[in-house]
Amino acid sequence: MPRETVHPHPEETRVIPRPSQRRGHRRPSPNGTLDLRDHPRSSLQSPSADGLGSALLEKKSDRRESGFQATFLTLGAVTSLGAGIAYGMLGLSGRADSTAGLIVAPVLAIVAVLMINKWIRSSLGPSLAALFVAGFGVRMAASVPRFLGGADSPIYQREGVRIADELRLLNFGVETGRSVPGTGTIRYLSGVVNVFTGSTYIATFLLFATVAFVGQCFFLRAMRPAMNDKQFRLLCLAVMLSPTLAFWPSSIGKESLSLLGIGLGAFGASLLYDRRWRGVPYVLFGAFAVGMVRPHVALILLVGLSVGLMARQAHTRGRMLTHLTLLLIVIVGAMAMAGASADLFGLDSFDGVSDVNAALDFAQERTSQDAAQFVAARVVSPLDYPWAFVTVLFRPFPWEATNPAAMISALESAALLTTLLVAVPGLFRQAQHVVQRGQLLYSFAFTTVFVYLFSAIGNFGILSRQRAQVIPFLLVFLAFGLGVEKRRVGRSQ
Repeated sequence: MPRETVHPHPEETRVIPRPSQRRGHRRPSPNGTLDLRDHPRSSLQSPSADGLGSALLEKKSDRRESGFQATFLTLGAVTSLGAGIAYGMLGLSGRADSTAGLIVAPVLAIVAVLMINKWIRSSLGPSLAALFVAGFGVRMAASVPRFLGGADSPIYQREGVRIADELRLLNFGVETGRSVPGTGTIRYLSGVVNVFTGSTYIATFLLFATVAFVGQCFFLRAMRPAMNDKQFRLLCLAVMLSPTLAFWPSSIGKESLSLLGIGLGAFGASLLYDRRWRGVPYVLFGAFAVGMVRPHVALILLVGLSVGLMARQAHTRGRMLTHLTLLLIVIVGAMAMAGASADLFGLDSFDGVSDVNAALDFAQERTSQDAAQFVAARVVSPLDYPWAFVTVLFRPFPWEATNPAAMISALESAALLTTLLVAVPGLFRQAQHVVQRGQLLYSFAFTTVFVYLFSAIGNFGILSRQRAQVIPFLLVFLAFGLGVEKRRVGRSQ
């Protein structure tokens, strides 16, 4: 007869822990975030030297992040308040109609902080939110010299006040005196803004600067899925502190609306590349905003959208419908923008190579004048692209600068060119990723076509201002090359 086995404690059952409950495994907390208390290396009570070192590193990282936040929040506060004081002093001294800026600039900064805390902090984190606050403050500060030196803004404001008076009488069909799309669009938009600002020049001026800032925020959100953490942080730092992006769009002018449209278009394209259909309104409004001031730049935007579809994305399901939708948007938009571009350049049509060459000839003749003129680096063959690329994106060189503004632009361009050369090895190591991510292909196509069209510009002043539209895309590749994460090879046990 077999012998019966007697268990001394039949009520006790040994429970073998699951892998997620074993020591050293990171267990997610109920709200989906990482609970550091469940990880032995996050506790100073762990006897392990590795755990103690990890905890110290985490504390050091936290201190660094806190310092990062404090530095940029301080920068944002100082620059915004400094801009307000500068405007107030200019107004009280009688040099400019800007006394209200003493209040407007800080109030706009407070509103910006609230909006950034609501829309940016939740998605990008507190450190980058602090950087965005600093970026807004830098734009408020940069708007002061732009306010003093702008030639077009006073005209836009004068016409805007006239149009605002008509709009208050419900005369919405008031004549702008200039072409729409084009200069007339900014005049009319200035009138709309002046209705709400009570025809206060400095308030209208700073609101246009804010519009450009919003566009750059959308642009950064668009590029987030295509970059790692280090690359994206470098891109945010470069965009928010770029002198070109802080100075030229911070005024009543075409650059402000153009950058808003480019940012919205890029954000919408990024959503559509991920098969999220709510990106369609962003693309449509972005292309419309750019097209109403610079239809030829809207054409570049649409070309970038279509080229981004060629990315070899991991998710292939549903791509055909996305492609057809974007292709339809591109075709309809291109037809509209081609007609508007023809009117802008004084042509009967804009549907062939000869028409494009005629438009470039027109631009070259019109811009090659005054003291800032130079021989345009027109692209006639692929061999002309390297010099055109350098000219459109990085000239004038320091020895070509003829005034302080040109010298600042030259020094910034020299720094960008040097940084690009440093980033080239990283770009080559990650070349395969460019064709796998729609946002990067979009950036490459936009930059390439922009260089081709704007190689006809023969004036450094005009080129420096127009360059603000392509600088964000250039900074994408600088950050992408510099932010390469080195692979760590583990030690053999």
